Amino acid sequence: MKEKSLHYSSLGSKSLRDQLYVSESNKTFENDETLPSLPIPSLHNTLDLYLDTVRPVVDNAEFAATEEIVKKFENGIGQKLHQKLVQRAQGKRNWLEEWWLDYAYLYNRGPLLPFSSMSAPMQTYDFWPPQPGSRVERTAINLFFTLEFWKLLRTEKMRPMVHKGVAWDMSQFKRLFNTCRIPHSVKDNLMCLFRTESEGDPAPTNIIILYCGHIFSFDAIDENEEPLTPQELAFQLYYIEKWCQAQNSRGQGIGSLTVGKRNDWANNREYLKQLSPQNVRNLEKIEKALMVLIFDDSEPVSQKEVMQEVMCGACADRWADKSISLIGFKNGIFGAMADHTPFDGLCTAVFTHYVMTSISEIKGVFKGMNKFRELPRPERLEFVIDEKISAEVEKSKSEYHANCSSIDLAHCTFDEFGKAILRQHRFHPEAFVQIALQLAYYRMYGKPAPTYCTASTRQFYHGRTETCRSCFPEAVDFAKAVVQGTASPGELYSLLSKAVNKFQHVMKKAMQNEGCDRHFLGLYVISLEEGIELPDIFTDPSFIKSGGGGNYILSTSCAGYWNICGGVPPMREDGYGCFYGIEDNKITFCCVSFKNCAETESQVFYNNVRMSLLDMRNILNSSKL
Repeated sequence: MKEKSLHYSSLGSKSLRDQLYVSESNKTFENDETLPSLPIPSLHNTLDLYLDTVRPVVDNAEFAATEEIVKKFENGIGQKLHQKLVQRAQGKRNWLEEWWLDYAYLYNRGPLLPFSSMSAPMQTYDFWPPQPGSRVERTAINLFFTLEFWKLLRTEKMRPMVHKGVAWDMSQFKRLFNTCRIPHSVKDNLMCLFRTESEGDPAPTNIIILYCGHIFSFDAIDENEEPLTPQELAFQLYYIEKWCQAQNSRGQGIGSLTVGKRNDWANNREYLKQLSPQNVRNLEKIEKALMVLIFDDSEPVSQKEVMQEVMCGACADRWADKSISLIGFKNGIFGAMADHTPFDGLCTAVFTHYVMTSISEIKGVFKGMNKFRELPRPERLEFVIDEKISAEVEKSKSEYHANCSSIDLAHCTFDEFGKAILRQHRFHPEAFVQIALQLAYYRMYGKPAPTYCTASTRQFYHGRTETCRSCFPEAVDFAKAVVQGTASPGELYSLLSKAVNKFQHVMKKAMQNEGCDRHFLGLYVISLEEGIELPDIFTDPSFIKSGGGGNYILSTSCAGYWNICGGVPPMREDGYGCFYGIEDNKITFCCVSFKNCAETESQVFYNNVRMSLLDMRNILNSSKL
């Protein structure tokens, strides 16, 4: 492997975008087949880590009971299940991959929107202020750079990612385009059609446009596998926009069916197929398409407003099953949504950063060749429907609006400081933010918050994520000391240092797949598949209280070291989703909670996060005195 990961300081004369993302000597997926298999941690280490995160959230009697359960598990059925898992791993490069898709996503019967799809506002620019009438021209440029990213992947010229000298698996990027989650009863199916040049002819190159309840399709890549020019894309988009606006009524809104419960959508999809061969062709064209583009006539301005519209906008113009959807609002502002099933947030963040950096470098004015060819008009996809489908569309809309009415979100920028001031203390910025989240929750509720923090396991073959459990005793000890107000500045600094260092240790282990959650999932599924009675460790109240089984109060993730920051709702009704992008001098937060829980409020939680960060800066400053 010849290339190293680049930092901004090392950039030469090439554009920032090309320095970061384009390689002429290394192929995008060249390292994937040589990566090590996903390891299985030792049972003893998994149980030790588990107990460490149970300790802060239970009383002494509960902890003693859990210790006994853990000891019994380790010396009994746990060993048997672990050995069966080891045997499974011997025949697979990634023993978790299939189970993770199934149990984390495909078996889930709840709606994708708004509950599990990733939503994000795109960056706004001074040179692109909100402006009615600018949507088509701006969308054409945005779409052009999106298609350029497609071509980077197709030709394998995207720079393979390297983290601290270690190659990372790139296979998730093959699922950005031409990917769709197909609904079925019991369990969905993930259809991935993208191919690189070395793998054969390209998958379908049409894109789907949803607007005013209507659905259109046109080829966005020409016969030479080049994206249409921005001028050509704009011509097609203008045609669609004007046609839809000229209609006296909205279209069928079939996309509304995709935001329903998965079994409902599966039944409705089968019914649609039985109604007419035309519906079969339409569904195939949509599901195999390169991507989705949505025109939305709302005019959000703030990042919070954009986030709200992306997550909870008009469902008649959504196709939740598709891997990525670009959303162009009437005033020329953008957002994006993505199904979480095929990939993790880092992939969409990298893709978005590529597109946003491309737009920034040209200041919103395309300077390349703007040739224009005669093109076939976009095809309108009209379904054959009956009263049953019309009723199902209205039902799905109603349920979706009810679900969205419970979403409470805050999208805020903390601009007092960022990672720059943390360097002198050698505090890892994400560790610092995670301890601030613990302090914020403890200040609000007087108790610790079991916390999921994303750790990437992409150094392994087809690796995705492990849970970095950031609610550990050192973090809680620090939070308690700050809230109680009796510790000296030196004592607080020492406690903060211990908590930050502990996070870095736990995160490093999780990235090596030495957390406990994925191991527990494997042991749990083995017991199901082998017909073994579910062990007590999984029914122990401490398992749920510590976040096990997807019961984390705080669901958190670093969106990257930039200002692109989206999110998803929390795992629990009484929890928070909190996602953050960390820059040198500011930190962007996206906090999501549910209104139907009287105890949570996103803006109040962010206010406490802000207060915690300021308190922690004061502790840093006091340490110099």
